[in-house]
Amino acid sequence: MTLAPLAPLAPLAPVLHHVGIVVPDGDEMALMMAALGLEEDYRGYVPQFHALCVFTKGNGASPIEFVIPDGGPLLRFNKGMGGMHHLAYLVDSLDAKAAELAAEGKKLLETEHVQGAGRFLCNFLSPVYTRGLTIEYIQLQDGGAGTGDLP
Repeated sequence: MTLAPLAPLAPLAPVLHHVGIVVPDGDEMALMMAALGLEEDYRGYVPQFHALCVFTKGNGASPIEFVIPDGGPLLRFNKGMGGMHHLAYLVDSLDAKAAELAAEGKKLLETEHVQGAGRFLCNFLSPVYTRGLTIEYIQLQDGGAGTGDLP
């Protein structure tokens, strides 16, 4: 009996790190968290984006990041009303992802990767390439998950 050759394995689906939602202020965030039964895990300010970023506990699923801008373009996102902003996926290397995208004629929004609100670096793919959906790529630092274990 001869076995048929194995088909090549399909690449693994990207791992979702979080979903980003822009909210106009902390009160709106608190209302949404209460309505969805979410708890805060950790928060951090990202000066490049003029935003306080509040991550919820994932409880076995991907967390939500509430982005509260205090200036910059995010303040005007969706005419100032906020809303679903991005999907964030884990990558092993932002530099490798940038090279992969460049080979496809695409580029990341930031020339330098940005220190995120947790123990991770991030960068974004322009929604020009994805029919309006912003994609964030996350590279973990020091083995950290970018969660509430921050000091």
